[in-house]
Amino acid sequence: MKEKEEKIKVSKEQFAEALYIWFLKCFNEKAIKETAKDLELKIKNDIDYLKIYKELFFLNMWIVVRACENEFEDENKRDECLDIFHHFVCERFIPGITNFKNWMKSLGEKYAEYDKAMETEHPLTPTYVLAKLINKNIFGELKKSISPQMTISTKIVFSVKHLRKAIRQFDIK
Repeated sequence: MKEKEEKIKVSKEQFAEALYIWFLKCFNEKAIKETAKDLELKIKNDIDYLKIYKELFFLNMWIVVRACENEFEDENKRDECLDIFHHFVCERFIPGITNFKNWMKSLGEKYAEYDKAMETEHPLTPTYVLAKLINKNIFGELKKSISPQMTISTKIVFSVKHLRKAIRQFDIK
């Protein structure tokens, strides 16, 4: 019989810090370049890099939100933790943001775009529809090869699953 694992007791701030650390491990220059390579995207200049950078930023932020939405029973606690997480990202990762409310509005629009894609019925999975959207956002048009969609889809599924498992290890005060 499997013993029940003891959860790590943390404050909301400590939990948000853990989310922030996870975000930094998944979204950094090395991860961006590896993803570009996996997507067969040649980064020839700053514009190419910025395209993939922006889309992967939004994707990794959305993955954090999605994983928390799937794991938290207490929506108020979840929303408080995510608010702290978003403040950490804004203050530490993008210190040039002067209007947090406007920044959150733009993030919310991107999250809604991703959520809408995930609500679409597809023979493979809704994640595939989201991967097509991300592919189009990065490349400017949908690549004919399904390889980019499969790569992105796999990244999304793996990341959400991994983060959900990590979230279950915490007991948030």
